[in-house]
This record gives sequence, C-alpha cells and structure tokens, in this order.
Amino acid sequence: MLALQLALAAFVPPARPAASISSRHASAAASDVRIHWRVASAAAATPPLAASRAPPPQMRSGSQAGPPHDVAFLESVKPTPNMEPHEVIAVMMSALHKSNLDRPRARFGCEVALRFLAPTNPASRASTQLFAQYLNQPWYQCLLDWSEYRMDGEVAILRDGKEAYQQIAVRSSPEAPWTSIRWILVRVPFYGSSDQWMVEAVFAQEPDDGSDLLVGAAPSAQEDARALALLNEQEQPRELVMKIMKAIRHLDEPYPLHGCEVAIRYCAPNNRASRLSPQAFAQYLREPWYRIMAEWDEIEIEDEPELLRKDGSVVQQDALVKRKGDDSWTVVNWQLSRHSGRWLTDALTITE
Repeated sequence: MLALQLALAAFVPPARPAASISSRHASAAASDVRIHWRVASAAAATPPLAASRAPPPQMRSGSQAGPPHDVAFLESVKPTPNMEPHEVIAVMMSALHKSNLDRPRARFGCEVALRFLAPTNPASRASTQLFAQYLNQPWYQCLLDWSEYRMDGEVAILRDGKEAYQQIAVRSSPEAPWTSIRWILVRVPFYGSSDQWMVEAVFAQEPDDGSDLLVGAAPSAQEDARALALLNEQEQPRELVMKIMKAIRHLDEPYPLHGCEVAIRYCAPNNRASRLSPQAFAQYLREPWYRIMAEWDEIEIEDEPELLRKDGSVVQQDALVKRKGDDSWTVVNWQLSRHSGRWLTDALTITE
C-alpha cells in the first residue's frame, strides 16, 4: 500500500477540549472500559475567506478558506523559515486542488506539493508521475475535490517545537459532509541557519481500502519502485501497539509528557484523542481505569491481529499487561486502521 506522507502541524485544544475520551463506565470499579476517539461534528459554516496571491492570514480554529491560490502564486512559492504550518497547509491544499493539479501543465500541482515534502517523507523521492498515481487512491479524493476547508482545532507544536499537528475539515460543497484530514509537519534545516516547516504525513479520515497501487512502466520506473518499497516499510499493528504502550509506561522519558506525544501522534483522524494536547491526555491517564496504561510491569502482545474488515484495513490487537503482585492480566484491546499505508489507533477497550 502506498503512502502519501506529508509533514504535520500539531494543534492545541481549547481549555475544555472539544475532543474527549469517554468511557463506557464512569467509575473506577468498571471492569470493561471502552474508549472511543471520534472526530466531533463540524460547526456551523461561516463565509469563506477570499483567495489571495499571498499566503492567507493566520487561521484559528474554525476559520475557513475559500478558493485555492492562483497559478501565478503557486508557480514560484517555496517553503521558507517565515512560513507557519497553516500557510504550508494552505499551499498544499491549493496545489492539490483539481483546478491546479494539471494546470497550466500536466502534474503542475504535484510539482508544487513535492517542494513542500520533508526529506523524511518517502513520497518526496517520487517522480511527479508516481505522485499523481498516489493521488488517484480513493482516500485522497477529498484533497482534490474540496470547495472549502477549515482548521479543526488550533495547531499543536510538539517535540520542543520540531513537530506540528493540525486537523482540518474539508468538504466538496456546502451540502456535503465534512471530512477530517490530519497533517503532520516537521522542522527541516534551511541552509544551516534556520528551520522551515515541511510536510511529513497527511492522513485522510477513511481507512485505506486494501487495494494495491500499480506502478506503470516509465523512464523513472526503477526510482518509482524504490519509492514504493519505502512507502510500504511501515510498522505493523503489533509493533505500533508495543511502541505506544512503552511510551505511556515511561511517560516522561526522555522529556516530560513524551509518552503522551507518542500516543497522540499515532491517533487516526477519526479519533477524538488526536485533538488533545499532551497535558490533557496526561490528565486522562490519571483516572483509575486508565492507570494500568502507565503502571504495568509485564506485557504480552499477540503475534497476529484479528481482522475487522475483510480488506485488512481495520484490525484489533490485544495487549495483556499486569503490575507486580497482580493475580490476573488486564487486556488492552486496540482497534487500528490503516491510513496512507500507516497503522493508526481508532479506539481501545480495557478489560480487567
């Protein structure tokens, strides 16, 4: 499965986060706690912002963008240290829009988008032809057909300012439902003197459908095949669950709330916890029914996940944990879905 990977911008939720973790039982005595992380419904629309040749003004949570940037602006725009995450996203959204994708020349939008991909993004090694093939995958259609989009929560900056997450909502018409897109951006050195934001990953709301992308014969076929191989070298469900469980267990290593950052980073776009700040996420871990996540001393994880969809795009993976002195194991059941070739977390169930 090919992954179109881009850099993301983190968002900081309001004082009482719109995204929340709700348990099936509200007491510490609950024996079966299910955590659902889902994207909140879209707020009422406001008039879209007018298009501009220059990067748009600072966009706050809920603000909207109108028509994409014009060709003249996109022809010359490049990442610079003074561009903010929301400005990088605005350029990417304009470049990928169907009105600019093949105008004024074939795959013009791909040319622009590739300028803004971080070197750590495997898609940055692709040709414009292969990149265009990535965009033909159904889960990227919302990036091509949008008529308006809005910032769904404010940008959150993690890793001491080196990584950013931003959730946006897009739709194809005023009557169409909103679709959630999650962007990850990272700071990349700019001529050794300063850093600039570039796209490491972008995740669409709908999971991958399990289909394979065919790489056509072309002069750059070998390069495209190498890029395809890199995009398929992603963590498997068992590896991802172990990474998150270990990060939460050692919550403040190597720096405060690092474990929360890891957990948030691997939330799917339809997972409400993806909107939480590390501080808010840590508050939930103090609740009695979540404490085992940060207190376990032993862990066992099943070798193979259970398929929840026949196409393999949604699975569940069990992790068994217990503290020293516990008589029995606690089962942490993770539901994961594959987005842009990467496994991300949708929900989990804790059973004692």
